[in-house]
Amino acid sequence: MKKSERFALNEWLSDYPEDLDYYEILELMSQDDWSVDGITVWEVVENFTLDQVYEFIENTRMHFERVTEEVRA
Repeated sequence: MKKSERFALNEWLSDYPEDLDYYEILELMSQDDWSVDGITVWEVVENFTLDQVYEFIENTRMHFERVTEEVRA
């Protein structure tokens, strides 16, 4: 997992499976019947929809990459 991806996940999730990659975690969050043990959003965003948290995560990743010039492989 890239630094930007881990940073973004850690910014918005308090817990997620370490054995999944970034896109697997986002895919799980985008499912309508989302109920995955081991993925927990931070309390500050617990009243937001998962779609919104998904967007927060993606925006954070992109911002991190722009600021640090980390380029997607």
